[in-house]
Amino acid sequence: MCSCANRSALLIRQEEATDLDVAKQILRYFYRNPKAADTVEGVARWRLLEEMIQSNLETVMKAMAWLVTQGLLVKESRPASAPLFRLNTAESKKIEKLLTQGTRAHKRGKQETKG
Repeated sequence: MCSCANRSALLIRQEEATDLDVAKQILRYFYRNPKAADTVEGVARWRLLEEMIQSNLETVMKAMAWLVTQGLLVKESRPASAPLFRLNTAESKKIEKLLTQGTRAHKRGKQETKG
């Protein structure tokens, strides 16, 4: 049985971990932009959003590259512009299978935790 003191200590550790993540995001922004100066509200609204976008951009790039190598997306290069991506409709059965597998596995995992 878990005592109240133990639960409180766990919550404090979780809050400290979250605060450290936010602090690192803020520091990363100011490190990348050493001439930047802003208010707390400005940092919260714009700077952290920019950092999250940068992090998500890297993740999305990797995922899209994988989808291209699998033949599920088509990458169209354009001169002097960023490439465009579109669905490879010729692979619709493969796409449906991949999407359905993820859904089934996710649903199975939920049922197992309920059970």
